[in-house]
Amino acid sequence: MFENLNQSYPFNNNFKHNAKTIGLVGMGFVLIVLYFQPFGINFLKSENDGYFVLAAAILCAGTLFSNAVILPGILPTVFDSSKWTIRKELIWNVWLFFNLFIIIALLVWLLRKSQFIDLPVFRTGALALLPLVLFNLINYNHSLKNKVVSVFDTGRQWFKEEQKKHESIPELFLTAENGKDVFTAPQNEVILIHSSGNYVEIYWIEKQIIKKTLFRQTFTIVEKLLNESSDFKKCHRCWLVNMKKVNRLSGNSKGYFLGIDTLDFNIPVSRNYISYIREVFSHQNSRVQLT
Repeated sequence: MFENLNQSYPFNNNFKHNAKTIGLVGMGFVLIVLYFQPFGINFLKSENDGYFVLAAAILCAGTLFSNAVILPGILPTVFDSSKWTIRKELIWNVWLFFNLFIIIALLVWLLRKSQFIDLPVFRTGALALLPLVLFNLINYNHSLKNKVVSVFDTGRQWFKEEQKKHESIPELFLTAENGKDVFTAPQNEVILIHSSGNYVEIYWIEKQIIKKTLFRQTFTIVEKLLNESSDFKKCHRCWLVNMKKVNRLSGNSKGYFLGIDTLDFNIPVSRNYISYIREVFSHQNSRVQLT
């Protein structure tokens, strides 16, 4: 329990906010005391009662201003918002209550000497507690509002980043010759595409699992769709490979092959494309193993 008292707690050092809050507390104090008559106190019996309430509101506002605005400016290290804790907040509230109680008690003694019995210690304390409660409620509401705005801003920023991330990754979108079937996947997840007559075999990764599908579309159409991609290169008349997935190039004049660790077979490279593939690797500063 005592460890929780050392947890951080928001403390507002903003002059404009504190001045506005204290002004609202003063007005709220007058309205509540005069018209709602809390604690069984009727301050509408005479004109002097109204002056008392107005004076109490002004003195309470002045007390809060000196403690919440002036004092933090004099002692910035004590009121450092980054080091403010629940323990400090509780001590601070006790200090504020003590100040407010003394101010109202002195006002009662000065202006209502003959009727002091009508405002005993309990009711004096209740009146001192009212501006403190209003002050904390407004500050808590402001803090809660800032947290909600911060959460929404963080969520909005995350959504924009995710949206931008997805927008930056092009999709491979294929429509079958029948016009009904559709294949779609992020291009960076597609490993290779192999021609198989009027069909193409597509190998891709989905949730870290390699999948394969036979899709009715010509290899020429797929090649045109991926023509602008810098990752997909043709290594054979019927093979398109995502060069970022390739781990090795092996073989000799009798035959060359591309290897991908996640596949259990090699991809043939025709003699017409071997020079081009080597050149691609050299431009990419590839970590591909050449054997």
